[in-house]
Amino acid sequence: KSFKTEINPTEEQKIKIHKTIGTCRYIYNFYLFHNKELYTLGKKFMSGKSFSVWLNNDYLPNHQEYSWIREVSSKSVKHSIEDACTAFSRFFHHQSGFPRYKKKGRSNVKMYFVR
Repeated sequence: KSFKTEINPTEEQKIKIHKTIGTCRYIYNFYLFHNKELYTLGKKFMSGKSFSVWLNNDYLPNHQEYSWIREVSSKSVKHSIEDACTAFSRFFHHQSGFPRYKKKGRSNVKMYFVR
């Protein structure tokens, strides 16, 4: 069974939805980019959990221009990291092709909203 629902968000909720979608897309693409860079440098692949720890403890405190990432729910950010890690693991197990970057108009961004 599936249920189709329609939502009528307020302007404030629309802003939060758009911020969440944009941040999830950025984090997914940043995870792909970071692991590509590690591969070109000959370093080991970074898992989703270690990337999350690195992002929150090392990268964001040193780069204040990316403080907007913390404006959305941390669960949304972690879920997009998990999705990217799953895409990589499917690639490594020869179940799909190499993960592609998400673009604004081209792809469905799956995200997690907190109640």
